[in-house]
Amino acid sequence: MKKRWIIAMAIMLAVAIGVPIVWAQSENTQLPTKAPSNSTEKQLTEAQKKQLADLYSKIAELKKQIVDKYLEFGIIDKDRAQLIKQKIDQIEKFRAEKGYLPGFGDSKSHGGFKSKKSKGLDRKCPFTQ
Repeated sequence: MKKRWIIAMAIMLAVAIGVPIVWAQSENTQLPTKAPSNSTEKQLTEAQKKQLADLYSKIAELKKQIVDKYLEFGIIDKDRAQLIKQKIDQIEKFRAEKGYLPGFGDSKSHGGFKSKKSKGLDRKCPFTQ
């Protein structure tokens, strides 16, 4: 009886390992060889870029107003508000340089909170304390 259990478990283990391997090698589950890329295939016209620039500048100004409100309410201090506004300006400059196309940005930003210790923000989100 014990021998049958061992054989049954060995068969189940072999099936559990073998089926996903065979399934992954089938043609239906292969990933496309080239992912679509917006930056190389499509370009915006100058009029479209101007429209997006206007919208993004309005968004940046609203974000700066929100930072000013946090400063006014005492949630953040003056230095932190200045750093956040500088980051907003950097993002706007980056968007303008990249032609206002959607994307993930550069891979160095780490969500904006990884290397803030050198800037005095001790690795925490500036709005949550």
